[in-house]
Amino acid sequence: MTPDPSPRTPPGPPPSGGEGAAHRAEPTGAPASDAAGIPAGYADVDPRTARRVALTLSVRPGGPSYPGDPAFAVDPAFVDTRGTPGGYLVEQVTRLGTHTASHVSAPAHLVPGGRTLAELTEDLALLPLAVVDVRHRIRRQGPHFRVDTADLQEWERHHGPVPARGCVLLLTGAAELFHLPGGEQSPYVTTPVPGFSGDAVDWLFDRRGVLGVGADSLGPDATSDPLLEASTRALRHGGWTVENVGPGLARMRQHGDWLAVNGNRPALSGFPVGLTGFTVRR
Repeated sequence: MTPDPSPRTPPGPPPSGGEGAAHRAEPTGAPASDAAGIPAGYADVDPRTARRVALTLSVRPGGPSYPGDPAFAVDPAFVDTRGTPGGYLVEQVTRLGTHTASHVSAPAHLVPGGRTLAELTEDLALLPLAVVDVRHRIRRQGPHFRVDTADLQEWERHHGPVPARGCVLLLTGAAELFHLPGGEQSPYVTTPVPGFSGDAVDWLFDRRGVLGVGADSLGPDATSDPLLEASTRALRHGGWTVENVGPGLARMRQHGDWLAVNGNRPALSGFPVGLTGFTVRR
């Protein structure tokens, strides 16, 4: 990682409260917010005037799908009366896994009795974003590693504190493969990627008070982790995961930008969503 010329030292703990914190101790050692509740280092980007970056990977027939998930299928002209007065078009989705393309996974995905998407708070609408870029490390040592707590602490020394009540996304470069077809055999699905360690996720929730984690791949878990420790730990904390983030993530800064998660949130364990990043104008 390239050092920030003016690294910041994380100050004291964040304000009390926070999604996923009700059943655990208040995080300690996390960065403070200013009087408006904006995490340190995030006041320079105003989403109303910022440059918007598309981060959504959309569902499509033949697109990549997690092994075992149903492939997306749609009747493109279920009702098509557009040639008549008052006519209209309605497509019918005939098959769709709730964890397809860009989506959020709620605690119910892995935790019996956990919250569904409909029960998550509106924090999803706008979150401070931290991006952990591991593309150079992949090129140097291959994809079979996990980002641990020491790696995150090193990231903070270079970029600044992980934002409280924010989202931490892993940038692997895998999203560049999403356009290739193949369903479960797509290169996007079969190419190994790193992920967060379970202990690193615990640290992010317990010590930094984040609300969610994710990646520009099938999820925040390493391909080499069949137990899905990163996702499991995040959802057990009452948090959520953002999965299949688009290649636009490479255009976001590692510290100081914002993320919006938009779209319908039914009472399910997950659902496709839209993702928008907000960064500085260049």
